[in-house]
Amino acid sequence: MQKWPIFLCLFLLSACADSAEEISKQFQNNDQITVLDLNTELMWAAADSQQSFTWQEAVDYCEAYSAGGYEDWRMPTRAELSALFAAGINKEGKMISISGERIWAIEGDDTKGAFCHFTRGGCSWGEKVMSITLRALPVRDTMDSIADDTQSTAARSQTVEQRLQILDSLYRQKLLTDDEYSSKRAAILDEL
Repeated sequence: MQKWPIFLCLFLLSACADSAEEISKQFQNNDQITVLDLNTELMWAAADSQQSFTWQEAVDYCEAYSAGGYEDWRMPTRAELSALFAAGINKEGKMISISGERIWAIEGDDTKGAFCHFTRGGCSWGEKVMSITLRALPVRDTMDSIADDTQSTAARSQTVEQRLQILDSLYRQKLLTDDEYSSKRAAILDEL
């Protein structure tokens, strides 16, 4: 009997457990309503819209969203969605429930809007009137998410390396220009 399939399964299960552990360190679930990314201090809805939207419908949905008692929700950028995917959030539903393959991003022009893939990664452009498997995922900015100053300092010092990894990933995907990459990298390093 060959043992290599068993070892392969154990290795893959171990990798999944490591990924889930990293996700639980970076994200804090708040009563299944909102999820706080401790690295970026962005608060996400705990689930996408669960229905398909055109680009404008997604904008309207995000702006009207009021979960957790907050009224300042918005549609995320490509960079924010890409960083979410790079952190391990995907259609498999770990921490944030993603029901569709693609999530709309705020960037757009007169006819095309950006969206990011949550099954294979990366972002693309599509007609704003499309709605098949395109979802909305509200996000809000928060700098007051971590109440204890000690926790905040510890969380930030632990995440500089992770922030740089996400930044590098966004740059490799060509979602940032050379100048954007350089300035954001310098800002992160200035925190040290």
